[in-house]
Amino acid sequence: MAYRKDWGQPQAGGYGGAREVKQFGRRVALSATDLVTGNTVGAFMVPAGFNVTGILAVATDMDSGAALTLSVGDAALGTRFLNASTVGQAGGIVTAFTTPAGGTNLLFNYAADTEILVTCTLQGAASVAGTLDLYLVGFMS
Repeated sequence: MAYRKDWGQPQAGGYGGAREVKQFGRRVALSATDLVTGNTVGAFMVPAGFNVTGILAVATDMDSGAALTLSVGDAALGTRFLNASTVGQAGGIVTAFTTPAGGTNLLFNYAADTEILVTCTLQGAASVAGTLDLYLVGFMS
């Protein structure tokens, strides 16, 4: 299992008033090496006090076959927001603003600054480098 950090400084902070809608995320570059079962890429940080109300994920086609699955979460629960999503198999979009896809973590509150992770839960037959535009939407408490 390999880990690679894709994000850099500066990261957005928790500025703004309570209950003001905020969005954290970015375009995450995924190499063919990242798309091996069990490998993890650090995507970005969310600040302490962030409450997640939804997720937006837009992927390019990163599998010339039909097996690739990706999960999105954190170190405590790698599948907190996406669990074995097929969004990267042929390229696609996942939007979930009621209950995050594959999870029950609506209104999950981060008590500390936390890194959001993308994990390859099943590698494709022939993985191809691509991108995952990944955003968490929520508010500061």
